[in-house]
Parts: sequence; structure tokens; C-alpha cells
Amino acid sequence: MSESDATASPSLIGFLSCVADMSQAAARPAHLADIESIVAMSNDAASEIALLRGGQRLLATSATARCSSSSLNEDLSSADAMVWCGTWDDAVVGYAIARLLREGTLLSVRLTDLYTAAEGRDVGVGEAMLSAAIAWGIANDAEGIDAYALPGSRETKNLFERMGLTARLLTVYRDLR
Repeated sequence: MSESDATASPSLIGFLSCVADMSQAAARPAHLADIESIVAMSNDAASEIALLRGGQRLLATSATARCSSSSLNEDLSSADAMVWCGTWDDAVVGYAIARLLREGTLLSVRLTDLYTAAEGRDVGVGEAMLSAAIAWGIANDAEGIDAYALPGSRETKNLFERMGLTARLLTVYRDLR
């Protein structure tokens, strides 16, 4: 195919445009300078989680439901944790936190946070951060990776399934009051 043929094909141009757009989504290791924006995104994530089925309970019971400056400083300096910023055109629009977890003789990665701001969704930022977490787990010789998805959070479940994560445990709850 000649160069003129490629430029004349709308479907090829659309495909190449899509590929070019996806390349703008990336994940990079977080730095101390990112802490303030990550804490703000964590608060935004908590606001969104609170609206989902099971979200209020998760926020009330999870120590990792919201990031703080001190917890991020700890994670950034720990060999057993990793924090990434998800970027679109170099603008930080998401974050992810993963920790190595030793369960008996198994070493796994626990993805405790994965959030993309509304303006960074559906362009590959979440995939970039999850891919970085998976690669980090492989580099640390982890057996697998675990992550949470609330019922009704179809976008989260779809992302996890696209990336090869499948349900292995369901936690159920009944309010007794």
C-alpha cells in the first residue's frame, strides 16, 4: 500500500488515530511532589465509592479507603509497596497503589487503590496503571494479584476482566441492626 493509499482510507486513519490516542495514556512511578494530587484524587474516589452498593461499609471498615500524606510517604519509601500516577498527555489523572502481601508461603500483590478521574476514563489510563502493577508483581516474583471491585461497579469489573483478573472470593454482608 502506498502512502497516498493509507491517507485516503478513512478506516485506516481512524485506526491510526485511535492507536495514537491510546499511546497518550501511561503510568509512571509516583513522586513526593504527587502526594497532594493523589490525596485529592483519593477523596474524590471515596465520594464515588460512597454512592455504590457496599461503598459506605467499605469506607467505614477499610484502613486503605483514603490515602493520607503520611501513608503515601510510607508507601513511597517501602520496598513492599508501589504507587503510580496514571497520566494522559503527561497530566496526572489517576493513581494506583499496590502492596506485596505474604500469605503463608505465597507472595501476592494486593492492589488497594486504582482510581482514574472522570476526565481520564475510557482512554487507557486504568489499563496502564493495572499493567504497571502486574509487571511490578512479576518483577517481585509474586504468585498473583488481587484487587477489589464493588457490586455495581461495572467499569471496574470490566477492566479487571479485560486484564485477566477473575473473581476468586465473594464477600457477602447482611446488616443485623
